This record gives sequence, C-alpha cells and structure tokens, in this order.
Amino acid sequence: MSHWKFIPIYLLLPLSVHSAVAYFDPPQNWNCAVPKNMSPHVKVGFISPESSEFRPSINLALETVDLSLKEYLRAVKKIHLSQPNTSWRDLGRFQLAAGEGRLTEISSRSAWGDIKMLQAIFIQKQTAYILTAAVLKKDYAKQQKTLLKALQSLTLAPDLFTILPQDEQKEAFQTLFHSLSSSEEKSEEWKKDKWSALQFLVEKAGPQMGAYWQFLALQEGHQQIYNP
Repeated sequence: MSHWKFIPIYLLLPLSVHSAVAYFDPPQNWNCAVPKNMSPHVKVGFISPESSEFRPSINLALETVDLSLKEYLRAVKKIHLSQPNTSWRDLGRFQLAAGEGRLTEISSRSAWGDIKMLQAIFIQKQTAYILTAAVLKKDYAKQQKTLLKALQSLTLAPDLFTILPQDEQKEAFQTLFHSLSSSEEKSEEWKKDKWSALQFLVEKAGPQMGAYWQFLALQEGHQQIYNP
C-alpha cells in the first residue's frame, strides 16, 4: 500500500489569492499527485515511483499569514511538539531559489516506521510557502541529497511565462494564452486544437522547466479552454 503523508501546520485563515506563482523542481521521475480531501493550502505533491508501503513524497503548501518568519517558526514548533511521538528542530538558514528561508526537521512515529521530514519555509508578502519532504528514517541517508535539491529549487515568479529561458518560448505561450482569453469561438474542435497546441508547447519546455511547471501550465490552460 502506498501512503502520502501531508504535514498540517496551517495556522490562520483559508488560502486567499496569491500574486506570485510558486513552483519547484521535484525529483526526477516522481509522480505528480493532486491532493484530494486535504487542506486547500496544499497545492500539489509528488511521490516516489518506488514500490513500498511508505513512499517518499514532497508537497507544496501556501498560507496567508501576518507573521514574520521567526514568529511563524515559533508557532510551527508549538504545533509539532504538541503532537505525540514527535520531535522538531530548526536546522537554520536555508537558501532557496526564491530567497533565504528556514529549514526544519520533524521526526515522528507511524505504522510504517519512524518518519523523518524536512520542511523548507519561506515567507514573502504575507504568504508562507511550505515545502515538505517525507521519508522513512531508515531511507533518509540515500534520499537526503535528492530531497534537499528539490527543496532548494522553490522559485517565485510574477507569472508562468516570464521565467521561460528563451524569448520565443515566452512569445509562443503568451500568444496562445491571449488567444484563449480573446476568442469568442469555443467549439469542441477549437478546444481540441488549443489543448493540443498547449500540450506541444509544454512538452517542448518541459526538460528545462520541470514537472511541476508543466503541471501548472497545463492546469492553467485547461481551465481557460474548458472552464472559461
């Protein structure tokens, strides 16, 4: 049986609209899994393809806050230490692509064995970005480098396309998305053609941008094509 563990640390109000696009580069070949029946704070997760009862995972959550990073860490610590068989420690400053955050470690027990979690926390403009990786303690040594690399990749951008490395890619995506919002035709054939065009562009950009960026681009395009 596979298991995906999410770590609830959400402190305040339901998620509001966030101005920046947050994305990260998950470990290669991990499977994307959109959380269901979970807090709306959790945006996406990725699970290792390995076959085991507890598969290593990583998930991204966003939360609107009115706290400094120091205050937020203090609240997080209190929450975790209130849970049975759980320890928490602050590992110190942690450099993310988005800027300097904080790295914490949570250890707990479960039916699958002892679990170790690394949690990168970054706060900007009253939004907390929480990237959590979970793995069995016995597997931590072999997964540590992979997990830290994924955590460090957390990036914030004003939109999905300004971060594309090539100008022609930016122009192609911007042209396509402009056509989605401006076209009055919404026939089934139009939808099929636009979806195919989007998939083609995303596939070309994928090796450079990573699996989660691909997921976000397809999600945004699907919304505009099929649910305008």
